[in-house]
Amino acid sequence: MRCLCSLALLLGIAAPVPAAEPVFPLRDGDVWVLAGDSITAQHLHSNYFEAFCFARYPKAKFAFRNSGVGGHTVPTTLSRFEYDVAAWKPTIVSVELGMNDANNTSADAFIKSMGTMIERVRKAQARPVVLSASPVNDGTFLAKPGTRNQRLAEYAAALKEFCEKERVPYADQFHALIDVWAKNKPREKLLTAIADLKPVAADDSIAGVEQLRAFLAAQEKTPATGVNLLGDPVHPGAPGQLMMAAALLKQLGADGFVSTAAVDAAGERVEAKGCLISSLKAADGGVSFDRLDECLPFPIADDARPALALAPDVLALSQYTLKVTGLKDGDYVLKVGGVASGRFTAKQLAEGLNLTTVVSEGKKANPIVAQMLAILDAVEDKEKLVTQWRSNSQKVHNNKNDKKAREALVTLGARIEDADAKIREAAKPQTLHFEIVPEKN
Repeated sequence: MRCLCSLALLLGIAAPVPAAEPVFPLRDGDVWVLAGDSITAQHLHSNYFEAFCFARYPKAKFAFRNSGVGGHTVPTTLSRFEYDVAAWKPTIVSVELGMNDANNTSADAFIKSMGTMIERVRKAQARPVVLSASPVNDGTFLAKPGTRNQRLAEYAAALKEFCEKERVPYADQFHALIDVWAKNKPREKLLTAIADLKPVAADDSIAGVEQLRAFLAAQEKTPATGVNLLGDPVHPGAPGQLMMAAALLKQLGADGFVSTAAVDAAGERVEAKGCLISSLKAADGGVSFDRLDECLPFPIADDARPALALAPDVLALSQYTLKVTGLKDGDYVLKVGGVASGRFTAKQLAEGLNLTTVVSEGKKANPIVAQMLAILDAVEDKEKLVTQWRSNSQKVHNNKNDKKAREALVTLGARIEDADAKIREAAKPQTLHFEIVPEKN
């Protein structure tokens, strides 16, 4: 190795410099506007993206504003830029467009329009971030994409080169997701068919219904692997959009570490990073303790959780772990805040759990899940106000003498700031009580 390096120096050959890890663009004090089309306007992956930031960076003060409009392209977004983007006085603007441009715009023309967009963002004294469009979930792979995916692939590649030249942070969710979704598509179709067949199986008048029931029973016993991304090919539902948010966050350099804790069942040893462990006690063959984390896991809605089977990026962005060593062989119940939240063997607990995956066994949500949902609910409540504000901003733009709309902007602006504060409050780490107790036979 030393000789090769010396030879490279003698020949004047520069050793390749590893690409620098991306630095997540969010800063304390930022107002981040997410400009996009109907996929952004769904308030799914954008809400997951925002909720992640509040959960992971609870000490910073920032705000997000969704500016997605169905059917929009780069040119049509430019036409509403002043009242729907710049009016927020953003410090950072992400641009996630291309799905509709792909209908009739070449890659060269798309990049030219994007160049104009970046100029407008910078003119507004904001930092630009570019996000590729998501792929169309049509079952086609990158090696042989469908018509629109072919154009979106061209856009994604051209955007990479453009952003490197312009020194703009870029996240390419298209290439991260297209083959994953394509591989899942046949299984997704099977899961959809199974769901559609369940009501049919209840009809005794259908010939061969017994065989159908046997098929469904077999599927219940050994479920088909795969995930139903829901929605439609262009507009995935919650599982697909959680994957989109994770792909964007990962490529932009978001911090995946939450915290880690290891405790000994004897109650004598604790290792912790990113959290404080207190009141450690060993009793009745188990152990209990309190845990206060510095930040929180990736907030995941219940209907998005199926994506975890298909999306390792989500859990890579939510490294929230617990190890319990020294337990006798056997099965144990994990309780969080007194709520049963899973049954694990001593071996599984010693190897470690990602608490992001822990859910309640009954109807009552454990505090981890409850806080995830509270953050997402607070983001959704804020975005309802943001939508109203945008409508009035457009009215004022069209008619500067619209006194009612102007007054509404002031009132809604104050309410939105209050809603931002409620999100920060919802994302404030709380002390949680953990118990690991032997399962009673």
